[in-house]
Amino acid sequence: MRKLLEAPDASEAKQLVDRLLVQGIEACVRPEGGCAVWVVDEDDVESARRVAASDPDASDVAKRAAAIRRDNRRANEHHAQRFVDVNTRWRGVPGVNLGPVTLFLIVGSLIVGLLELLGEPDVERMWVLTIDHWSSTAPLQRVFEGEVWRLLTPMFLHFGLFHLAFNMAWVWRLGPQIEAGHGSVFMVALVVISEIAGNLGQYYAAGPSFGGMSGVVYALFGFVWMSARYNRRYRYHIDDSTVVLAMGWFVLCATGMFGPIANIGHAGGLVVGLCFGMPAFVRHRRAKGENPDFAEGSWADVQLRGFRRFRHRWLTPYMPLWFLVLAAVVIAAEHV
Repeated sequence: MRKLLEAPDASEAKQLVDRLLVQGIEACVRPEGGCAVWVVDEDDVESARRVAASDPDASDVAKRAAAIRRDNRRANEHHAQRFVDVNTRWRGVPGVNLGPVTLFLIVGSLIVGLLELLGEPDVERMWVLTIDHWSSTAPLQRVFEGEVWRLLTPMFLHFGLFHLAFNMAWVWRLGPQIEAGHGSVFMVALVVISEIAGNLGQYYAAGPSFGGMSGVVYALFGFVWMSARYNRRYRYHIDDSTVVLAMGWFVLCATGMFGPIANIGHAGGLVVGLCFGMPAFVRHRRAKGENPDFAEGSWADVQLRGFRRFRHRWLTPYMPLWFLVLAAVVIAAEHV
């Protein structure tokens, strides 16, 4: 956004904004002592200056501008409704197609959870799903003996109904978006890589006594968040409150206030999900250039100060990198 000029009064400023809109240039008025007209897209500044310097023809500009705003509002409402419809369909209303991978993850976890409830807490049949037998004396002894499924099967083990229900709710919400957007093969790759990475990290830090699908959940979350934010080719959706909930829970678990939790599994999954979505972020940054929002003389450069400036210039634009730093801190803390 860049400042175009100071109009003598609000009426002339509004007329200029209408003239610009009719020419396909989006602008707005900001009261700054007078009535400053700002051009939203900096690429339109030169064209806007030519429009401002030309003789105004106000015969029907106001009506045409009002019609354009009305059409834009309807288009935005339609676009928003499409996201709502897709998000509702993917949240699991009756008749939804979960996709084979998502369905397998949920059904497999529910079956194992039922067996856990029916058996004793230390039942031998559950040890077949851990990354290694608790009595093993060599690192990954059972895996190197050929039981390679142990690198993946800890995700089906859950410790209590809340743990199971919490993870399945996330898989139910996020999994179908990925299978619908990128396909089941991509979903398998994301699940397998995130699970192996998180499990190996957790195993070498704390041993084999862990389980749960939280690492996979954070991989799904990281990828869906990156795609919704930086890849408009696909109809991914995740609202800000969900992001705050996911990352807030990530931090709370890392503090240890809820007891022993496989935090490296969480962090490993998050790193893998963010890395899977990193190409979209890189393309987004390249498209924006260095940081055009803070070009000299832009609205952000002139108006933003203090923490607001830091947030808009360094925090929000590079949020994936901050999430990676947070995951790295959690991993390092678990190894201390």
